[in-house]
Amino acid sequence: MALENSEVLENLTKQLQEVTQQVNQLTETRVKLMGAIDVLTQIEDSKKEEGEAATAEVVAEETPAEEASE
Repeated sequence: MALENSEVLENLTKQLQEVTQQVNQLTETRVKLMGAIDVLTQIEDSKKEEGEAATAEVVAEETPAEEASE
């Protein structure tokens, strides 16, 4: 028994709607993941910058004392 064109068209239309909904959900999830990665990357980068700044301050504080003793 062959399917009628109208039945096939209806099935394909339903499949397209389902797939489109899934793609939209995945796109939304992707955007959320990219945002979370961006925020965490910025946090980690700022930690590194703070660590480097603290190291530079320690070096700057030690340098004048060392020069004075020489």
